[in-house]
Amino acid sequence: MISAIYNFALTTGANRVIRGARIEHVCGDPTLSPEKDYAFGMRIVTTALRTLTVAVPGPTLFDPMAAGGSGEATHAS
Repeated sequence: MISAIYNFALTTGANRVIRGARIEHVCGDPTLSPEKDYAFGMRIVTTALRTLTVAVPGPTLFDPMAAGGSGEATHAS
């Protein structure tokens, strides 16, 4: 699940939550140029697709903007 309100998604039991940008633009940022907005959205979507290949023990937050663009995972308690 891609969500700008990721804490809510984690507490409702979603196993894989990808941190989105903003509520009104989850996979984009209209303040960026069209090229940068596209790259930003692709980074979020690519992270979301990559999370499907990762085994998770429970609700896990993936941050597409983590250092290196690896979509670093943070496990929720």
